Amino acid sequence: MLRAVPKPMSPEEYLEWEAKQEVRHEYVEGYVYAMAGASNRHNRVCLNIAAFCLAHAGDGCWVYQENVKLRLENLFYYPDVMVVCGGEPPHTYYETDPCILVEVLSPSTALNDVREKVLEYRRIQSLRSYLIVDPESLFVRHFWRDEAGTWQQQDITGSGEIPLPCLGVSLSLAQIYRGIY
Repeated sequence: MLRAVPKPMSPEEYLEWEAKQEVRHEYVEGYVYAMAGASNRHNRVCLNIAAFCLAHAGDGCWVYQENVKLRLENLFYYPDVMVVCGGEPPHTYYETDPCILVEVLSPSTALNDVREKVLEYRRIQSLRSYLIVDPESLFVRHFWRDEAGTWQQQDITGSGEIPLPCLGVSLSLAQIYRGIY
């Protein structure tokens, strides 16, 4: 039996609908996609990063973990960790100008995080660092915007430091994986 293709929603319809849902959904060009639950290890990595960022966030910086949306035109994502510095949030349910974004890989979203989101996130003018973190191994792919505004990439394995310029600190792999490895 064939199923009807769902009708695309406007961003406004999505926001109204999503506020009533029991599970989170990302929004891509009119269509919604349910978010799967996360493993314990995934959650601990997210919490380690968010706690580190929160400890170093100054006045005017906000740190979010998993449940606040990022809006990019006709897209709404739920980054695992998001840091926004400067100004009040533009809306009750989303942010638009992060300086740090973190996605912790999970089997259901890994391809999105390393392909689609990399391209979309690099268009954000305020973004300085994007981390893709593998919770199953000591591995972080770090994208950052250099002083000339050009995006750079570095893979960090085993140990190392990741500069987070908007917080004025560096995050180590030991801090990311604290209590896990």
